[in-house]
Amino acid sequence: MRQNVRIAWYFLVLALLVGVWFAHGRADEKKTEPEGGFPAVAWIEAQENADVNKIEVKLEQKEAAEQQLSDPGNPDKGTLKERFAGAVLVGDSVATGFLDYEILDATEIVALRGLRTDSAGPEIEKALSLAPKVLFLSIGLNDLEYCRGDSRLFIRHYEERLTEIRAQAPDLPVYINGILPVLPEAVEKKPVLQNVDTFNQALRDMCKKWNLTYIDNSELLQDHADWYQKDAVHLKSTPYPLWLERMEEAAGL
Repeated sequence: MRQNVRIAWYFLVLALLVGVWFAHGRADEKKTEPEGGFPAVAWIEAQENADVNKIEVKLEQKEAAEQQLSDPGNPDKGTLKERFAGAVLVGDSVATGFLDYEILDATEIVALRGLRTDSAGPEIEKALSLAPKVLFLSIGLNDLEYCRGDSRLFIRHYEERLTEIRAQAPDLPVYINGILPVLPEAVEKKPVLQNVDTFNQALRDMCKKWNLTYIDNSELLQDHADWYQKDAVHLKSTPYPLWLERMEEAAGL
């Protein structure tokens, strides 16, 4: 009997030792884990969250642009995008936003980053090959630097392009967009950008000479610095439907 009690005590002491050893091992594991979790895992999670946030912002901008394109007050009139069908816009990097934000289709816009009046011939040829009923031009931002502020050189190149258009499509309605303004931060980096107003006045005079409609966009972005991207030149999605509405009104689409 006494032997059985002794054996039971042995097992009890052994169980206690095992329990102490196991608890001590768990405590050591916690000590070896880096404070705040594993850095690599935290970094990966942060990157995933950042990517998701970028996608969400992009989708929100696209949805906002699509909502502005609709005309709830007159559903029979169709969306602004539908009303713009048959027109073609030729433009530079600012105009590429119509494609980037999926506001216009590739059949309605021919845009090229760095496009200037002296080099726009091929793009205008492409636009004319689409057989547009109306042609819009939005060129001049890159000419500010290329022409070194010389508005007369700018207009000379512009008129060369107009001559080419009239030779191929003498009756095609053509509308000239003014150069969109840039923020002061952009002018600080490139002082030549301060000549936007001078170049736009030259465009107004040219339109009178050629009997063309000039679309004044000088007030479109007024008091809306938040609509610009970080470079203070290119635009976020919000103003594009508003700009499209100005073109629509000018052409009576």
